[in-house]
Amino acid sequence: MYDKIRLKLYDLPVDYSWQAVLNRIGAQSYFADNTGGSGVWRGRRVIATETYVSFEGSLPKCLYGHNLRTLSLKEVEGLIMQLSKDLGVPMCDAEVEFLEFAHNFNMEEPPIMYMRKLDAMKKFRPNDWSGTKYIENDKIRLKFYDKIEEAKKKRELPKFGRLPKNLLRYEVTFYKKGLDSLFGRELTAKELWDKKVFWTLVAEWLGYYDDIVKLPNDCWNVGFDIWGSAKNFTKWCICIVNARQNLSYYVKHVLFKFRANPQPADRVLHGQIQKKIQEALEWGKIHLDAPNLTLELTTKIEQYLTWLLEQSPDGMTIEEEQLVWGMAS
Repeated sequence: MYDKIRLKLYDLPVDYSWQAVLNRIGAQSYFADNTGGSGVWRGRRVIATETYVSFEGSLPKCLYGHNLRTLSLKEVEGLIMQLSKDLGVPMCDAEVEFLEFAHNFNMEEPPIMYMRKLDAMKKFRPNDWSGTKYIENDKIRLKFYDKIEEAKKKRELPKFGRLPKNLLRYEVTFYKKGLDSLFGRELTAKELWDKKVFWTLVAEWLGYYDDIVKLPNDCWNVGFDIWGSAKNFTKWCICIVNARQNLSYYVKHVLFKFRANPQPADRVLHGQIQKKIQEALEWGKIHLDAPNLTLELTTKIEQYLTWLLEQSPDGMTIEEEQLVWGMAS
């Protein structure tokens, strides 16, 4: 579930040389004041200066060239230890300045349909931008988006295999403030494959999703093909208005009852309008019985976490859970 991370190593070896670090990976550029420079390790940026070495990038992309696949803790450990070896400095002891924790879910409908059902959270700012749903504060950022669309734009797709049609990504970014608050201290890279740390992040990731206000099903859960004709589009519009205001009551007891300059023919028109409303609502009962998208997403998340705990290499036995969470007698 780890994706992009930023590591910064300040506790440098006695014989440290930033030039030597960059020479190992082939420096791309040097700072103008000759105090450091940058290079690339497995396509991700490394900076070495007189006072620190930093790495920033997606761990899955370092290994596979894309992040449609989730890494195991063993793979995370292997990558960071290889980074330490290749740079010649112990990046496993580096501070974690931020990390992205995420998973991709294969859904029945396009991802945008599920994002529309997610509202907001207390003390978080919601924001919809460029087809992505953000919910954030200065410590944590939640993000939902169409992973296939994003991967195509970045040209970061697997070379082989069939891609799922509807892949929704749920991602939580823990900034340094968030990590320090969660663990009560600075987190180091070598702790990322510790099961207690990992499952603490899993619990937070799930908890934030649970805290999001979910919107109920409504008339907006439709595709273009639901209408079939302009008449049905009109019925759909009536259903949308009726969801906020009881149209039949409003037309009869407000508009019709308090109309100016009443005429005998008004009753005929009122009857026709009421008939149109009822026809639209009957149409809506048949065509707007949309599937519960929130329930589908919640079920997918719960199923994934059950697999992660009970079947994956990163899962835990009952004995391990007792040891990790300090519940042993």
